[in-house]
Amino acid sequence: MSSLPFVADPTPLLPLGVRVAGLGLGSIDYHADTITLDARAAQLFGLTAMTAMPRTDLHACIHPDDRPDVDACIAAMLAVDGADFVDLVHRVETTDGTPRWLSARKQVTFETGDDGQRRPVSGLVAIMDVTAHKVAERQVQDLMREMNHRLKNLLTVVQSIARMTARTGEPDDFIARFDARIRALAHNQDLLVTRGEAGVTLEALVCEQLHPFTGGTTARISIGGPDVPLRFNAIQPIGLALHELATNAMKYGALSNAAGHVAVTWRVADDALTLSCVETGGLAVVPPDRRGFGSTVLQSMTEAALCADVALDHRAGGGPLDHGLPVCAHRRKQPGLTPAR
Repeated sequence: MSSLPFVADPTPLLPLGVRVAGLGLGSIDYHADTITLDARAAQLFGLTAMTAMPRTDLHACIHPDDRPDVDACIAAMLAVDGADFVDLVHRVETTDGTPRWLSARKQVTFETGDDGQRRPVSGLVAIMDVTAHKVAERQVQDLMREMNHRLKNLLTVVQSIARMTARTGEPDDFIARFDARIRALAHNQDLLVTRGEAGVTLEALVCEQLHPFTGGTTARISIGGPDVPLRFNAIQPIGLALHELATNAMKYGALSNAAGHVAVTWRVADDALTLSCVETGGLAVVPPDRRGFGSTVLQSMTEAALCADVALDHRAGGGPLDHGLPVCAHRRKQPGLTPAR
């Protein structure tokens, strides 16, 4: 391709600029009530190029849902006291049924007759395909709605954690317990942001939630299971459940001494995911005499959020303590098995 010479006055380059911008042009004759489209404009509307056609033929290509607004804007422009310019964005119907978004900017020339009335004579319309921009705009709108929905859900979880933490335990250590649980939520959010479209796997969530309790070492905690991508609505309840299990192990179970061990494993069978946390070598196990926040998270919240069945097996003699946590509704949905969205 030969290079273009520098031109101080860009006016001679106007035809090239129109082509580079992807603009289509249409010339309107209001006396004959026709419009003639160049090749690009004709391609955008699916009409014949360089042929004078009734304006109604072009308007018939406009999407039915957009036609009333387009007709009203054009009528207002052509009125006696209307403006001489209009900027429209509308869809046209294509042969394959997919919508094509067009930006149409029209400039009209008027004349004043012997009766003093202003009438349109001619017009120029510049047309651009803005489908990609409209798709991106829709994606942003959908993302904002999704973010708003997720934020409301997150605030509801925070509110629930605050209430339940205040109801259980001593008031003096409320801040410490509440702060730890909020940090667990923050770890979940970090995963969502850093993993992005790749989604969050169960292994990544387990590692993220257990890291504060292990300092990054694996001597006291072992994990294992198949690669399982998690759906968004499964991440928060599973993450909170893992945090509560690890907290209990640190306070009362296998991680409260120097010899205990925690094994976190999961398996998938018959479209159901089963997550288990088994403690060995810990202190003597005594079933709790009251239902605290941890029990609520492990059972009520997890069951409700994931349609799951939760089994807590407190065995005498110090272990193993099996916190079986089937985190998938194998009879209905499978919220733990599809990628985060």
